[in-house]
Amino acid sequence: MVARQVLARRDPRARRGTALVARVGGTPVQAAEGKLSAMVGATDEVFARIEPVIQTWAGKIVHIGGVGDGHRMKLLNNFISLGYAAIYAEALALSNKVGISSERFDSVIRGGRMDNGFYQTFMGYTIEGNREAHKFTIANAFKDLTYLESMADSVKLMNPVGNAVKNSFALAHSAGGDGPENYVPHLPEYIGRANGIDLTPTKLKR
Repeated sequence: MVARQVLARRDPRARRGTALVARVGGTPVQAAEGKLSAMVGATDEVFARIEPVIQTWAGKIVHIGGVGDGHRMKLLNNFISLGYAAIYAEALALSNKVGISSERFDSVIRGGRMDNGFYQTFMGYTIEGNREAHKFTIANAFKDLTYLESMADSVKLMNPVGNAVKNSFALAHSAGGDGPENYVPHLPEYIGRANGIDLTPTKLKR
């Protein structure tokens, strides 16, 4: 306490608080491994001071800009990942509707150019029946997409794709997917039901 008081007398800045935003990207598995990505909004000075702390839990750190920019970039990041989720869900529904099973669909996509880390965690539920493959709730996804819509509206940007993605999650949210254990990879089940298809993972039907 004495050292802090001495510092405050010598440096008036020590009396003031500082603000930053360090939004994260990744899964609980990456969090446990210390490999999350961090999108940091802060002044250059604050970022320099806080970066060593963030390095203790993040594998990738990007100083994105000012305080508000951390929030904005997180919404953009989530828009892309949730956009993938909406496409995967609809593609799986259509695939099954025309007679191509989820497993055969996956055998084509996995390992090809359309494969990626998000696809693999997303499909962890559909293919493996792992309910906790990607623990980000449908409710939170829907909330973030409404925030994205507000951000677009604030700068008068037309965002039809963002609205389409939001509506996919709105459908799931209103159809019972608003619970704390209804995660983004469960979205195909809700899209399937709306189209008369049962997309419950095969391993969970046994």
